[in-house]
This record gives sequence, structure tokens and C-alpha cells, in this order.
Amino acid sequence: MQDIHQVLEQYFGYKTFRPLQEEIIRDVIAGKDVFVLMPTGGGKSLCYQIPSLVQSGTTIVVSPLISLMKDQVDGLVQNGIRAAYLNSSLSPGEQAAVLRQLQNKQLALLYIAPERLAQDQFFRILQTVFINFFAIDEAHCISQWGHDFRPEYRQLAIIRKHFRDKPLVALTATATPRVKNDIIERLGLREEQIYQASFNRPNLSYRIIPKNDPLSQIHDYVVTKKGESGIIYCQSRKTVGHLASRLQENGIRALPYHAGLSDVLRKKHQEQFINEDTDVIVATIAFGMGIDKPNVRYVIHHDLPQSLEHYYQETGRAGRDGLPSDCILLYSYGDVFFYERFIAEKQSEEERRISKAQLHRMVDYAQSKLCRRVQLLQYFAETSLQKKCDSCDNCLSPQEMFDATIIVQKILSCVYRLRQRFGANHITGVLTGSKAQGIVGRNHHLLSTYGIVTDYDRNQLRTFIYELLSQGYLRQSGDQYAILSLTSKSRSVLKGMEKVFLTKPDIRIFTSRQKEAETACDLRLFNKLRFLRKQMADKQNLPPYIIFSDRSLKEMAAYFPQTSEQFSQITGVGAEKLRMHAKPFLQEIIDYCKPLKICPIIKYNNTVAITLGLYREGKNIRQIAEKRGLAESTIHGHLQQTYINGESINIDKFVVPEKQKVILQVFKELGYERLALTKERLGEDYSYAEIRWVQAKILKSNTILE
Repeated sequence: MQDIHQVLEQYFGYKTFRPLQEEIIRDVIAGKDVFVLMPTGGGKSLCYQIPSLVQSGTTIVVSPLISLMKDQVDGLVQNGIRAAYLNSSLSPGEQAAVLRQLQNKQLALLYIAPERLAQDQFFRILQTVFINFFAIDEAHCISQWGHDFRPEYRQLAIIRKHFRDKPLVALTATATPRVKNDIIERLGLREEQIYQASFNRPNLSYRIIPKNDPLSQIHDYVVTKKGESGIIYCQSRKTVGHLASRLQENGIRALPYHAGLSDVLRKKHQEQFINEDTDVIVATIAFGMGIDKPNVRYVIHHDLPQSLEHYYQETGRAGRDGLPSDCILLYSYGDVFFYERFIAEKQSEEERRISKAQLHRMVDYAQSKLCRRVQLLQYFAETSLQKKCDSCDNCLSPQEMFDATIIVQKILSCVYRLRQRFGANHITGVLTGSKAQGIVGRNHHLLSTYGIVTDYDRNQLRTFIYELLSQGYLRQSGDQYAILSLTSKSRSVLKGMEKVFLTKPDIRIFTSRQKEAETACDLRLFNKLRFLRKQMADKQNLPPYIIFSDRSLKEMAAYFPQTSEQFSQITGVGAEKLRMHAKPFLQEIIDYCKPLKICPIIKYNNTVAITLGLYREGKNIRQIAEKRGLAESTIHGHLQQTYINGESINIDKFVVPEKQKVILQVFKELGYERLALTKERLGEDYSYAEIRWVQAKILKSNTILE
């Protein structure tokens, strides 16, 4: 049996495992049933892929989405792994070829849809081949309490019934404790080992913005992310089509994706997105995309998601490569009523009860003033020691409350004057003095509340109304007219007996707020490498990220590898990718570096790389030391290491030229290795940091001291 660390590096190009991966892999190899709850981007796939490579036999992977299977298999094949998928997208001849590979022991992994297990012919074939274990991906689909319940997943109980001696591995990115227990029970896991990684996605920033003019809000953000991939989710097909068209009209490469499109067109749009022939996909929330694209830089929700599980799963499609990414939700309380009407149409009382509970948790999250990240972790029963983060709207710019009693009295009075027979749109029109026919034609311009609001616009008033609804000062009918009426609470406000505090209108700018934590790299070279990757991917009919991820390209553009050995140190470069793809990328890097006289840089460990990144941002030694909680001498040491290895640093900033001359003279007498003696000779006017900088200058230039 091969060493799992060797397999990790050989096939996947990683030097170390992520948290929990090694423990999970060893339990799977030991033949135990395992339940894995690990967030998107946490490395779930490796937990069954590596055991399949170190054991004999074939691993059967159950996956719910055809496109996801293809992505996984394409990536594995590029890494030199024997894998295939079997689903309805293959012709009968192609399916027969895959079955022959299975029967001839030529596959390490076979991906199938859950329905495939119900086919007698396939089931009989499975019983004739050696299966080492079954992996159930997206296992939450088996639970009615899960956010993406699929009845066909209930058939998976057949595995335990007919393959009692085969281990089962259930994997999911989102599951509450209730869903987790449901999965374990329905799959019949025995003496299972349970692993739950943190749900925290530190590279994602979470923001909720009041929905005012969603088209303009989204457009103004997307234009700042030109050339980067993003997903925009909407409630309805109509909104998807309209938004995609308007973005296209404004020069943005955007395409719609929803169940109303033909299978051919939907598949084409998805492939264009995966292959980076378009930047933005606008999709319905209810329709699963099933993509494994790692470099989605932002996910925008045009409308409120149905539940926190949906929200977490959908935002989880951003930043799977670990690089900073934005998650933005445009929130309007009006979306809540859309879902309430939808829930009312559900078939059973149990379904309605579950859906209402999920919706209320989502609304609480959207309206909360607490840290978004902490709330998400708490929802999934994870305790967070932190009460604040540095990358959500509530922590970066907390919302202020203000005494809104006067404006609330105006709103409530208008509802009363209109005899509690109109909705929010009509009421805001009356308050702001609209001359619309629906108002003037009913003589509502003659009301005492007509035009009495001049300090807030209609969008802001609508936001106030939604907040009054959530606080119980107004109620809204559940029908299509959404008529507003007063409550017992509102009467005390109208009589001046109670003050009301509302959220101050949000003036935060709707722009990218990604953390400055990316690998500092040469952007010109990065873009050249992206272009090369795209050319190579198109020739092989593969998604570009299957060739190399953005993270790998950024490292290439940061460290400038110019030999195969240096190239192999880049994250994600395994033996097969080194053999297949290193040559053209190395040539591109060499051609770029030669006229600029750029030398390869040693790939540093994480702590040195962080220091270097901060220095490249323009921070000085003291600032870096304070930010990192390290001694200034340590920061000097990090930078000296990078300077010796070729980093462009002007050491005159740290040692004035006159001092350099003196230190160099002492080194000539004593030798540049003898730092303590040199410091003793030079005295208190010279620091160890200054002495070491001159030593670094000698080491970099290979100067022979005479």
C-alpha cells in the first residue's frame, strides 16, 4: 500500500493535508463507516479519492449531478487517475465501454447517479466486481430536513442491504445536527466515525445590502470585477432573463441559467461559464448548477434564499480555491411574502411547517445586527470563540439605530388615512407626493398625508415599512395584493405614547470588500498564464481550472519558477501535471522574466510569505510586526531571507550607506559569519538587524571578502 502522503503529492500536488483529512482517510482505509461534514472548499473529495488509490478494487461514488461528475472525472484523469462516470449523458456505446472498464478492473473510481443503483443489470454487474467501499457525495439529499432533498437518494438504503461488508462514506458540506442524524439513520451507518470540520470559510466576506435598485446595484458592482467569474441568484426565471439581458446590454458577459431553458442551451451556458467564455451566470435559486468551478470570485443573491442551508450552500460556490471572494445579498422584506405565498401552496402540513421554520431563520439572519460569520457557525451548532470577524458588513461598519418615531407616525397615519386598503408601493407614493394616475385618480393627492415626506425617498420608506412589519407595528395580508394594516402596537405610536427606533438608512458602498490576503503576484504575468491556460484547455476541451487553478497560476506569477524542480514546488502541481503541462508554462515564465531580469524566488513557508506580502503592500517593519504580533527582529529576518533569494528590496531603507561601509569593513577583518564579534566591535550604535542586512547583501551577491 502506497503512503498516503506520497499519493497526495504525486497525484494532487499538495505537500500537507488539510485539517481532518488524514484522520478520515485512515479510517476509510481501515474499513470503517465514516460520516464527513466538511464545508465547500474544505477538501471532501480527497477523503475518498486517496483511499481509492491506495487500495485495490473500485470505489463507487454516488453523486446527484451529471455536470459535477464530469468535472470530478476530468480533474482526476488530468492527475493521472483511472476514473470514469456512468450517466444518461453517455451514449449506449460509451456506457458499455465504461462497464467493460469496471469489469476488467481498470477503474479506481466510478461515479454514478443514485438512480443507477435501481437498475437490475447494473446492480448484477456490481455484485461481480470487487468494490472496496461506497462514497455518498452530497449526502444531505437523503434527508427531508436537508436543503436539497431528492427522493431518489432514499434508494441508497439498498447499498447496506446488499453490500453489508462494504464500508460507507457519507459526505456533505451542509447539515444541521438534525440532518446529520437523519443521514446516518437512513444510510444505515454502523459504528460510524463522525468528522465535522469547521463551517468557517475565512476567505469569504458576507454582506447584506438593502435592495433599492437591484439592477443598478448589481451592475455597479460587477463592472468592478471585469474578467472575474461570478454567480447571481434570483427567485424567478423572469428576473433571471431580464437581469442577464440588461447586463449584456451594458457590456458584461452574462448568461441566464434556469429550468425553463432547453437542456441544450442550459448545458451550453454552463460550459461557457466553466470554460471562461462568459464571466457571469444569472441563475434561479431553486435550480442546482452542479459546478465545481474553484475561481468564482463573488456570489450575489438578488433575492432572499429559502433557508440558511441554501444560503450557505450557494455562497459556498465562491472561493473554493481559498482566495478572497464576496458573498452579497440584496435584502427586501418583500421577498419574505413571496416565499410565504409559495409555502402556502405546499402539499402537506409537515412540508409547510419545515419551510416556515427555515424561512424565519433566514429572515432573522438577514435582519440581525450581529456578526454574520458567527451567526452561520451557530446555526450549524458550531461554537465560535470570536464575537466579531473582519470581513462581514456588521463587523466592518455596524448599522446605526435612530429615533424614527416621527417618520413612523407619518407612515402609520397614511395607512390609516387610506383605510388600510393599500400596499407599500401605493403608500410610499402618497407620502412622497407621486402624481401617478393610481393616486391622483383616487383623489389621494387630497389626503393630509400626501407629500408630507421630503427627507426620505420611496426605497428608504419601503425599507422602513418592512422593518415595521418585522417589529409588529404593521401587518400585511398574505394574498397577492399585500395590503398593509395597523396593529395594536401601532396605535400607541400614533398617540405619542411609544417611541420607535429603526435602522438608519444604509449608505454603505456596494463594492468589493475582499480581504487583502491574496498571494502577491505579477498581474501581467498572471494574465499571460491565464491566456495560455485558456488556449491549452480549449484544445483539450477541458475547463481551464482542470489544467491549473488560479491559485497555482498566482504562485507561478509570484515565484517565477524556471526549472522543472522549481515548478514542482507550486501548489497543485503533481507528477502527471508536471509531465503534461510544465513545459509551455515554464517557457512563458522564462520569456517574461528574461528581458526584465527577474530571477526565480524560493517558495517560502507560510509565515515568511505573509510578511513578504505585507511588505509588498507598502507596510514598514513596525507596522508588519504589530499586525502579525511578532518581534521586529523576526520581520527583519523574514525579509532578509527573501532578499537573499532574489526579492527586490532596497536595504538602504534599513541601513544607511555609511553604516554599510563600516560593517563591511569589520566583516573583512573578522568574517561575515561572526555576528556577535562584529556587534561587539561596532558597539551600541549598530543593531543586529543592520549587521544582518549587510550579511544578507554579501550572501546575495556571492561577494568574496578580501
